[in-house]
Amino acid sequence: MARKRFTEEVRSRKREQILDAAMSVFENKGGLDALSFRSIAAELGVSYSTPYGYFSSKEDLVIALRTRAFRWMERLTEDAIQPSADPVRQLELLAAAYIHNGVARAHRYELMFFDLDSTDAAKNSLELRAAKRDALNVCTRVIASGQEQGVFPTKIDPLTASHIFWVSAHGLVSLQVAGQLVMGRDLDTLAPLVIHALRTGMEHYDPAAAPRIMVNQ
Repeated sequence: MARKRFTEEVRSRKREQILDAAMSVFENKGGLDALSFRSIAAELGVSYSTPYGYFSSKEDLVIALRTRAFRWMERLTEDAIQPSADPVRQLELLAAAYIHNGVARAHRYELMFFDLDSTDAAKNSLELRAAKRDALNVCTRVIASGQEQGVFPTKIDPLTASHIFWVSAHGLVSLQVAGQLVMGRDLDTLAPLVIHALRTGMEHYDPAAAPRIMVNQ
């Protein structure tokens, strides 16, 4: 029994080493086009067949990398809110960390969202779905805590509010990475304004007054 546990631990460690190498290839050597089991093996200095012992296909590997990227963002935002117990400040710190790290590690952020086919395997991956949920849940928990403390209004539910924060932060990161903030306002100017607008917007949210617009017809 002890031997079996040790083997599982070794396999888990080897799998993480392969993912480390895969992330390095993805971020530093050309993204998905450069990512292959052969390039990963070269990065690790092992036989090209070694990664096949841990991942059944490139798609399987990419799903694991995407999961890791969402866990990375979850960890960064979780760490960002630790210095403060004030939900308002936590929300500001969380949004700033999301925007800053999404821009600073654009390739890793790209792995989370851009130019990846939505395959059945990705849709059915419980690990990927959990990682996405947990990354967003950091913001949801901050808002829920603020509502419980009477700091945030309760007219809007925490999950909806965190989605709005997410959409806005994602938009800023995407525009900055794409080089589209060229109309007279830059990221440093817009980021705190967006965070402030979202924060104060919760105070005036009225679900009855929200427009009924169908965008997916």
